[in-house]
Amino acid sequence: MKNNRIAERFDDFARIECAELCIVYGALTDISKSGFKAEFNAPCEVDVEKEYTVLLRLSRISAEPLELTVRPIWSKFIDGKTLIGFSILHSKDTARLDQYIKMLKADKKSEDETSNLSYDPESLFI
Repeated sequence: MKNNRIAERFDDFARIECAELCIVYGALTDISKSGFKAEFNAPCEVDVEKEYTVLLRLSRISAEPLELTVRPIWSKFIDGKTLIGFSILHSKDTARLDQYIKMLKADKKSEDETSNLSYDPESLFI
């Protein structure tokens, strides 16, 4: 499903804070320039017609959390967890999000290049 999207998604982790949506913090599971998927370990009252302000405390940077305006696109309650797909609207920290996505893209490219290295098994040390 990730491959069929307009914006490339990246597996990542962040703590999501949105008291208006859920009393417990959520966890981001993947993110793109245009949206992200979140998981909350509690039932959430999700209104897909409403905009929410969320704070994302990203795992890869220790700067201030990103403040984003989002709209839920879908939600599911499965095994005691609420899964929510969010669309990111133009927000206070849109520019910071763009920079973060560029960093994730560069990291992925670096990982891909490293995994494509060839080696000569005859020259390996044992």
